[in-house]
Amino acid sequence: MGGGVRLEFDDDAYHELTIEGSLRFVRADGPERHGEPISLDAAEQLIQSLNTPVMAAAVDPHGTLTVTFGNANLVVPYDEMYEAWQMRSDQGLLMVSTPGGDLAIWKPENDGPTGADRPGDSRRARTSAFEGFSFG
Repeated sequence: MGGGVRLEFDDDAYHELTIEGSLRFVRADGPERHGEPISLDAAEQLIQSLNTPVMAAAVDPHGTLTVTFGNANLVVPYDEMYEAWQMRSDQGLLMVSTPGGDLAIWKPENDGPTGADRPGDSRRARTSAFEGFSFG
């Protein structure tokens, strides 16, 4: 932690989520914890999620990332001026939340974003590649 948050997800493949924007940690059984990008309360919630499998991860049409750990969600909204988050894999996948909530996606076989993966193209919900992994 420090100026941002880096979460490492490891299973059969390695994935890394870097958060440089604001975040919310929402538990089903408790109050929301906020961070800009991280607060002591939000850090405590993340630490409690160590080695907890990721149940789902998705980006909504507005560029907000939600990672679900059992009964808690890590929510990272897009930022109007900055890249709020990025996810990369050891296989070459890179997803970046660009300013304004669009996504740039570089697939392992591409040199850059193409087609529907270009920022500004369709704003549909997308499921990320690190479901089922845990971080720790």
